[in-house]
Amino acid sequence: MFDAIAIDGDTARVVGGAVRNTLLGEPVGDVDIATTALPQTVMERAKAAGLKPIPTGIEHGTITVVSGGTPYEVTTLREDVETFGRHAVVRFSRDWQADAARRDFTMNALYADPDGAIHDPTGEGHADCLARRVRFIGDPHARIREDYLRILRFFRFHAHYGSGAIDAAGLSAVIAAREGIRQLSGERVGHEIRRILPAPYAVETVGVMAETGIIEIAFGGVVRLEDFAHLHRLKDFAAEAGDAILRLAALSCFVQEDVDRLFERLRLSNAEAGRMALVLVAASSFSPALDDIACRERLYRLGHETAIDAALLAWCRVAAGAQDQSWRRLIVSLRAQTVPVFPVAGRDLLALGMKPGPGLGEALRAIEADWIASGFTLGRDALLASV
Repeated sequence: MFDAIAIDGDTARVVGGAVRNTLLGEPVGDVDIATTALPQTVMERAKAAGLKPIPTGIEHGTITVVSGGTPYEVTTLREDVETFGRHAVVRFSRDWQADAARRDFTMNALYADPDGAIHDPTGEGHADCLARRVRFIGDPHARIREDYLRILRFFRFHAHYGSGAIDAAGLSAVIAAREGIRQLSGERVGHEIRRILPAPYAVETVGVMAETGIIEIAFGGVVRLEDFAHLHRLKDFAAEAGDAILRLAALSCFVQEDVDRLFERLRLSNAEAGRMALVLVAASSFSPALDDIACRERLYRLGHETAIDAALLAWCRVAAGAQDQSWRRLIVSLRAQTVPVFPVAGRDLLALGMKPGPGLGEALRAIEADWIASGFTLGRDALLASV
């Protein structure tokens, strides 16, 4: 990859998240590459080397190059000519300092050569990264005016990588610019919120967002930090407690109107909103007093995922702590049991001579009620014998 692009006086370096996460010992996802080579040159050189170039964002300087089945985003260095919101006018450059200056946070403006040598054009990124300080590059107010989404990104990066108190200068800037969040699309806001809520330091970060009025602007309603913190503490026992949508329900959904509001403001999918609505209603039916039969009934009605989500939501909304054994036993019981499968279908009743119509449905519901009342023990033959 590097040998193919970094020729004839051009340079290519890994940039951003891959460098940051490597330094922090965090998992590395996508690997992005910055280069002095122009986009068309990258296309030509990649093709000549037997790689597969795809012009995914060539007008912005980005080429996706597939090597060994792995896609890499290769972007030509850029510098801002004029900025107005997120739609800046840029030109291609060979200036690493200018490319770094247009990025958001110092820890994201680190570059690495193929041999591992680190380049830090801002002079602050390396130290900030190792100290887990999330700081804007240059003037925080100017960085935010370039794109108000950086308000939420500031909190997202702190929730994932920050250590200690949140950067005071950055916090002051986001508070001053917080009304700018209203200019962002629901899709962009929702995307960032989904990434903040499951983060390791989400409780502390969301607390600051609530204190500063950021959450109220983004969500359009009040939140329950206690429930959110309680659910966060359950994650070591139940991995489901780390799910972003379940955490959103714990934080801000108390009635159906809350689900409807978040569906609009955060542009949730129909599946996400439907899941939150179902879990919200089902949570009221869960308590540690449920026996195995009652657990199986809820599993039958809801399925494994929704039943466990509802139980966790119910747990986080009572005073019981994360070590409460009665709630733990409930979750263990739900995990251990299989979802019952109703052994009778409409065709079975038709085979007995019943006619299609409302009566058929009523008969099925009566048989199902008998089956549930038996503790799910009656088999198909016994149920049909009662018709």
